[in-house]
Amino acid sequence: MVLFVADKDEISPEEVPFPVVFTGMGKMRMFSSLVKWRESLPEGRTPVVLNIGSAGSARYPIGTIVRCTRIYNGGSELVHDCINLEGEGASIFSGDYFMSTQTFSPEQVKELSQKYDLFDMEAYAAARFCQMYDIPFYCLKAVSDNLDGNLKDWRSILADIRVQFTQLLNGL
Repeated sequence: MVLFVADKDEISPEEVPFPVVFTGMGKMRMFSSLVKWRESLPEGRTPVVLNIGSAGSARYPIGTIVRCTRIYNGGSELVHDCINLEGEGASIFSGDYFMSTQTFSPEQVKELSQKYDLFDMEAYAAARFCQMYDIPFYCLKAVSDNLDGNLKDWRSILADIRVQFTQLLNGL
């Protein structure tokens, strides 16, 4: 298993038993990181890819870790397609911007929050890449904000999330 993570505050590589690739935020950075990683793989080796990270949600409390199985591609025009993974899980809208009332109108945030469980900026790129190359893929997101634009200290929330992810991954 290889972990693909956008932000260095979301996991400490020395504290988990899997290799970690930090990608930076956004779908393009995630996709580019996966391309470089795949090019470096030894012939015939295909590990499982696990995308972990933070996400906004109006449905789950901050700190909740959620498995995502319906991954929607969102963009500036809010045009979507969806990748469905096996098993039960939540929906995630993977967009180009942080989902909040500072980047979208309150009406858009309300409408989208009724349709999707979580919001991030990387999951769709990882899911699409893995689908293209027949790589086993899983996605776990921890809720870091509730989409109201009142995020007080994202970095301290990430510190709490890092502890939860570390405990979860060490238990696998």
